[in-house]
Amino acid sequence: MSTTEGKADAAAVEEMARSATAWCAMHGLVVGDRADPRSGTVPGVGLVHAPISLLPSRLPESFWSQACELAPLFNELVDRVSLDGDFLQDSLSKTRQVDDFTSRLLDIHRKMMDANKEENIRLGLHRSDYMLDSETNSLLQIELNTISVSFPGLCSIVTELHRTLINQYGNLLCLDAKRVPGNDASRQFAKALAKAWDEFNVDSAVVMMIVQPEERNMYDQYWLVKYLRESYPFVICFGTSLNDENYI
Repeated sequence: MSTTEGKADAAAVEEMARSATAWCAMHGLVVGDRADPRSGTVPGVGLVHAPISLLPSRLPESFWSQACELAPLFNELVDRVSLDGDFLQDSLSKTRQVDDFTSRLLDIHRKMMDANKEENIRLGLHRSDYMLDSETNSLLQIELNTISVSFPGLCSIVTELHRTLINQYGNLLCLDAKRVPGNDASRQFAKALAKAWDEFNVDSAVVMMIVQPEERNMYDQYWLVKYLRESYPFVICFGTSLNDENYI
């Protein structure tokens, strides 16, 4: 590659980055900026684009299909494990010795077991993280998130960002925007929450979103609130942080 071509490529990448950051600001693909102390408490203050890649990662279609097929199996596995209280207490007994958070959760769990507290209506919102292993050429699961299941709101927008950039710079990228898989996680999460509310069958029930204080990822959560209120207006979504009852 000549020096001229290298400069042209660098200029194109810089132009794409400018287009991407502007697009993020226009479409709500943002998080709170750590440099602004109010960004985690005051909506609309100290915004910065979410961490993104300019282009989607390459993923063989067979691995994509495999991950989709595994999702309901892992969901059922987590649900069954959650119902086996003795197994949970025993398998996490060593973890609780070195992790205060897990220890407190197990204490609450034990109290519920002792009180014979059972719930017939359960909803699990999970996220599996995968990476491609170059040595074995296989799809490996990194972790399965059951508590910190963040970014359903923002990741759906990333798909649209990538499609927009590919369409805009298609002559340079030689990529097809139609090959970028759709991502409807935010609407599906909202649909699941509404279904759980409906199954609960109590008109005064609410969907409560409890977040950590100074939550800089509040905009990801606002997308879920948006879809709940727009598509399921009968569901009252009440959000609160551990310090503020009027978070949302």
